[in-house]
Amino acid sequence: MALILKKHQVGIVIFSLFLFSFQSSAQRIFVNTIGGVNRSFLYYSNSSTNDYRSSRPVVIILHKSGETAREAFAKTVWKYIKEPTILIFPNAVNKIWDCKDEASADHDIEFLKFILEDTYNNFHHDRNRVFIFSEKSSECIAQKFRQKYPKLLNDYQTWIQTNKNDSLSALGSVQSLLEKTVKTDTTYSLWDNPAVRKKMDPIDSLKEYRLHNRVILEVRYGGFAMLGSVHTGITDGTYAKLYNAHSFLDIHLTKWMNDSIAWFIDIGRLKVPQTQETTAGGSLRTGGGMVMPLTIGLKYALPRVRAHPYFLLGSGVVQVLVFGGKMSPGAVSSGARPNLNSEVRMVFHTTIGTGIDLRFAKRFTLGANLRYIHSANFESAGKVDAIRGFNLNVGLGYIINANSLKKLPFPLSNKK
Repeated sequence: MALILKKHQVGIVIFSLFLFSFQSSAQRIFVNTIGGVNRSFLYYSNSSTNDYRSSRPVVIILHKSGETAREAFAKTVWKYIKEPTILIFPNAVNKIWDCKDEASADHDIEFLKFILEDTYNNFHHDRNRVFIFSEKSSECIAQKFRQKYPKLLNDYQTWIQTNKNDSLSALGSVQSLLEKTVKTDTTYSLWDNPAVRKKMDPIDSLKEYRLHNRVILEVRYGGFAMLGSVHTGITDGTYAKLYNAHSFLDIHLTKWMNDSIAWFIDIGRLKVPQTQETTAGGSLRTGGGMVMPLTIGLKYALPRVRAHPYFLLGSGVVQVLVFGGKMSPGAVSSGARPNLNSEVRMVFHTTIGTGIDLRFAKRFTLGANLRYIHSANFESAGKVDAIRGFNLNVGLGYIINANSLKKLPFPLSNKK
């Protein structure tokens, strides 16, 4: 029984802490120094949702002379205002709103101005809907504030207490005040929370992120690792060694038909480093060449925003060119022609790969690509009988038609 009682007590404590936290979030006291005097005001929100991005209207309620902000707040159950609203209850100096003393009135007006600035900085209210609700004795402060800062106040209204239903009349008066559409000379934009992703306009989304109907020209550079299984060890008259080719440069053109599917054409150049060897007899053997694959295929991209991972499959032809020969000692001085040879091969190949493109600007992309090239066998040239291996590269792309609105995936009438 004692254990059950303790659990019950813990539950009451937790509930009390939660209730206190909720009430303190809705009602707060702020203090600041205006004109050398500490001034305070009570902040109240009739809604429990997040105040920090509210864009709610503000009603400043001036208490009756001789009372306090707390007393004005206690007169009415303000939470029954239909619209989510920020209510501000400022305290007058010595409980009196004094318009006869110009210095005191100026300090009160600056105090109200500070309240609006501080409220916007902390709670981001709607600056296009600011009102003052005052007692008859404090109406002069609202008038003077509107005269000095017409851009900060939409309208004001007085609260005339007549009977025991004054609390209901106050709620009705504030409600009618909020329904007014009076505008100031300045229209303020509502606060945008930078931490919240905005819903992008479809046209802007197409221009900034989407791939639909885009044409991208890309320059790629990387390396090529040829498989050992294609080495033949057969020496021909060119003395070239294609398996030593590692530097790969290609031009890649992609046309996206929609956000997922594209066709591409790629032409590359695998540079074969030139070799020079001297034989025991003093002869010079030299060889070199290049491999040029041409690929046409399709891409499939996964749905993303700025980064676009994709898979590709293509086919085409590979042209293999090797050349070289043997030069005897003294051949140049004697005028003898060097013994040069060349070999050309052209075969079909298949390419499969994956990659990712990052659209870091409206017109530019940065990408990385890994693909496997597999060609058909050919008669040995440059000590290989096929071009097979892995190509890893990085590329910089330029979007040719970044602003194009042709063939939209949605009608322009859907633009919001």
